[in-house]
Amino acid sequence: MTAPTYSSAVQKAIVTLSESDLDDGLTGLRWRLRGLVMEGASLVVIDVSELGQISSSLLAALLDTHRVCRQRGGGVVVRHASRKMADRLHRTGLDRIFEVESTA
Repeated sequence: MTAPTYSSAVQKAIVTLSESDLDDGLTGLRWRLRGLVMEGASLVVIDVSELGQISSSLLAALLDTHRVCRQRGGGVVVRHASRKMADRLHRTGLDRIFEVESTA
């Protein structure tokens, strides 16, 4: 996970995930994302352009982050989702929970 970029105006954190972030275990990722929210981010933008797929474990981590962000009036954005990822999010109905920005 790259160092998050913060925008103080809207309390937004932007994070780019890579395959190596997922190799470290999703429990650690879940706590790192929770840490961003605890530092004040109410909107977390997750750039998935470097991932081949979105696993169910990653979705669980994103849902956990989304729950906390929603309490602050924000949410989670999945940015640069491939067509396959966007289709999976649509099939599961998660595109109604997350804002999904696909690559084309």
